[in-house]
Amino acid sequence: MTVPATRAEDADAPPLVEMRGIHKHFPGVHALNAAELVVHPGEVVALLGENGAGKSTLMKVLTGIYRRDAGEVRVDGRAVEHWGGRS
Repeated sequence: MTVPATRAEDADAPPLVEMRGIHKHFPGVHALNAAELVVHPGEVVALLGENGAGKSTLMKVLTGIYRRDAGEVRVDGRAVEHWGGRS
């Protein structure tokens, strides 16, 4: 049986997901302007905001559906380049 690590045990672990300085432009719209998201092991995160705030765009950048214009994405401490998608 595997027991999940507690937050104290993960203190030295890198974030599971780290998005820093993410920018995304579409024609006539700056959808993301230096957006950031950091998720550490054991955390539960909700992404909230008004319509048009960029929530879906940020998740599409994370999943590779959209290519970011600037910024860095790291998963398990490793830099992730674009892995596919349309924009």
